Amino acid sequence: MLPGCVDLHTHLASTPTWTPLDDFAHGSRAAVAGGVTTVVSMVYQEDGSLRAGLERGLRDATRSIADFSFHVVVTDPSDAARDEIKDLVAQGHAGLKVFMVSPRFVERRDDYVALMRSAAQAGALVAVHPEDHAIVAARTAELLAAGRSGVEHFPASRPVEAEVKAVREAIDIAVQTGAAIYLVHLSSRAALDAVREGKRRARVFAETRPLYLYLTRERFGRADGALWVGQPPLREPDDVAAAWDALADGTLDTVGTDHIPHPRAAKLAAGVPFDRIPPGVSNLETMLPMLYSEGVANGRITVRRLVEVLCSAPARIAGMYPTKGALAVGSDADIVVFDPGARRIIRAAELHSACDYDPYEGWEVTGWPEVVIARGEIVYQSGEITATAGRGRLVPRTPGPIAAGRR
Repeated sequence: MLPGCVDLHTHLASTPTWTPLDDFAHGSRAAVAGGVTTVVSMVYQEDGSLRAGLERGLRDATRSIADFSFHVVVTDPSDAARDEIKDLVAQGHAGLKVFMVSPRFVERRDDYVALMRSAAQAGALVAVHPEDHAIVAARTAELLAAGRSGVEHFPASRPVEAEVKAVREAIDIAVQTGAAIYLVHLSSRAALDAVREGKRRARVFAETRPLYLYLTRERFGRADGALWVGQPPLREPDDVAAAWDALADGTLDTVGTDHIPHPRAAKLAAGVPFDRIPPGVSNLETMLPMLYSEGVANGRITVRRLVEVLCSAPARIAGMYPTKGALAVGSDADIVVFDPGARRIIRAAELHSACDYDPYEGWEVTGWPEVVIARGEIVYQSGEITATAGRGRLVPRTPGPIAAGRR
């Protein structure tokens, strides 16, 4: 038995102009089928208001099977938005998100620094997408101007140096402001080296996503390479090895899915340049079994470390522990009965995402959830969802992340 997994990085909530393929109804089915009993979704600030974006997420989440919480993506770091943070944290909403790759971050850097200082004072965790906007914009423009618009050129548009520069800058801001930061989807050895140094200077937590543990940039040389487009791109085999090392030694605190799938037709639309391919893939249902199969069964990490990175560490970082992420008296009864000997071939048609393909299609996996229990209720058993949409509850988050443990 394992605790229910906690995924700190999903995109299940809508915006005023977009509804995800895997919304809370579909995405939470995939989550619980994969042993993920708590999801944290990004929601976007609306009309300048953090609360308005949060309220949209709460409405969307009324269809969730899994329990849920949110990071509010800040697109307008105004005085009014900063003033909202204290009350939101007091009400259990202790998470924000900042995209350093956005031109807004460059244009309003001082305002974002002030936002992170306000977050530190209130005890909110700030998730950060660390890619440098100037580097990405310049490389993308150069490639497109040269007629190199195919997906095989996508990695060159978002080079490692863009990730490393942003990681270092985010850590400097954390030192300056006292903010606790959660660096998401780290993909390269150089960025992980920067994180190791940064953890000695500030409250820095780090995540990778499943893609960077299993796949490399050679995928972009295939005719269907667009299926694996995400941000940052897939990297080199040495970066994959570095991610496993960082996962084992504690440099990486968590694995988060960044779950945001798109239909095959949208990913493979003819004539679309690499910078217009919708980024993101499905990962929720396969995160636990893939990490067990490739990590534990192959001797890269221990079962104890798997539980740390998928359950207890994300719960601690998000301010949910020990309600979530633990099997203990007083914790929610979120339990995964996991069969380590089960063998399965991953096929999208047999999974619970609304997406019509899976990035690991045909992958043979050892280990799969047999029964998933959420707050004492069986929600998945032997391949079938047994719970109804809407049973999920908001998980209040306490301010100030607790340092994740080490193996």
